[in-house]
Amino acid sequence: MNRYNASDLSRWRSDGAALMPGFFTKSEIVPVLDDFGILFSGGQPQPHAAVENTKGKDVRMPSRVQFEHTRMMPFDCSPALNLLALHPALIAFAREALGTEDVRLYQSISWAKFTGQADFDQPFHMDYYNHTLTTIGDDPCQRTVNFSIYATDVTDEHGSIRYVTRGEGDEICGPMRPGMPDVSQQDALRRIERSGAGPSGTVLAYSSDIYHRATNLTAPEGRRYVLFASYKAAENDAVDFVAWPSSVPREWSRLYSADDNPWRHFFEHASPEQLACLNVPLPGDRFWTEVTLARTQTRWPRWDATAWRRAIA
Repeated sequence: MNRYNASDLSRWRSDGAALMPGFFTKSEIVPVLDDFGILFSGGQPQPHAAVENTKGKDVRMPSRVQFEHTRMMPFDCSPALNLLALHPALIAFAREALGTEDVRLYQSISWAKFTGQADFDQPFHMDYYNHTLTTIGDDPCQRTVNFSIYATDVTDEHGSIRYVTRGEGDEICGPMRPGMPDVSQQDALRRIERSGAGPSGTVLAYSSDIYHRATNLTAPEGRRYVLFASYKAAENDAVDFVAWPSSVPREWSRLYSADDNPWRHFFEHASPEQLACLNVPLPGDRFWTEVTLARTQTRWPRWDATAWRRAIA
């Protein structure tokens, strides 16, 4: 499939965002919807509640209740949702956008929203404040590629993202790019905001240095399932969000089986290229010896290490 084209990459480079409907097929999304249902079975729309989008002047983020139904990878469901963030087409887009073959997935979060659950309406902001201690670099290779992957249809009534392009944001807020614009800037940004609405299977690729905001769900009985995946160039140590090993369960005080760990979904199903995006060295890397290979195989007994074993044979 031609999931994206040169114009999508061009828009990401110039505008900071590219909306790509039809990136994933229905057959690819169906098992992902099942996984969302497993992860967020306790979340339900409120029958008579539909929080209206506001034009308020408050530039603070709403209550953290909006993040109640979020999960960090790995997800305790099937490999479908777990591996979606490492889909080869996403890796390929990140490589072309960042201008390097060596990229890393540094964030993957599933987020379910339900009508009336919380006030999701946000002020315009940039994401780099919690992705780096400095700022996003001017060179494309120093930026990030953030994918917003729609499992459900995301209409304007289902809380579609609003964003402005990099050039439009700079014109209103200036080249210093404050992470949280002031009240007058918020109003100006809302007047030119664009909708990121799209059907199930849509992918919005955006950089951490564009202004965007979440909106409320107003559809009766509405629900919105979205997976976020963020990539950076491997050598870009200024950007980070999570150390993947820190999400290994803490039950090390008892006899712990690797089979109980959701990370098994990756070692049992991911390709060497996909695992490399999680900092697992590729076959042939000098890290791999008979000893390190045996130790890793012991930790993940169902891992097919054939490619790694052949490289040191």
